[in-house]
Amino acid sequence: MPASAFASFFRRFMAVSSLLLLAVSARAQTSLVGRWALQQIAFEAPSTLPDSLQEQLFHSPAADTNIGITNGELTLVVEFLPDSTYTYATTRRGQLVHSEKGTYRIRRGLLYSQTSTNDEPLFDGQSIVELTRRKLLLQSPIMQPELQVFEQVLYTRLPALRK
Repeated sequence: MPASAFASFFRRFMAVSSLLLLAVSARAQTSLVGRWALQQIAFEAPSTLPDSLQEQLFHSPAADTNIGITNGELTLVVEFLPDSTYTYATTRRGQLVHSEKGTYRIRRGLLYSQTSTNDEPLFDGQSIVELTRRKLLLQSPIMQPELQVFEQVLYTRLPALRK
């Protein structure tokens, strides 16, 4: 194959690949649209962790969050809108504790957000492990990279609000 023919083929291949990546990203963005409630925060590690690290995870803010959700005292709801904005609210015993608004985007299977305030982004490069009609599972590394410990955050889809 002559060099010019190969170059032409390569440009077409890259253009088609780029379009496919955009289509996959757009489909993920579209299927993310809706209201999601946090169900559980879990940790995953490829091997057994030392007792000190297990104890640290057991007494982490994630553990407190899980207890609050299980007891029905705490709710965390995020709504992703079609215009790439989101709203997020945390309530404890029916009282609003925290809320924020911002924008989100999906890039190469990672979820990013930016708040309209100076708060730390809610979604900062978390991997989308699973996204179905009813389930959103996000994952991000925590602790030292060599430990390969990941925080997994499970959301379930809520019914749409009636307007």
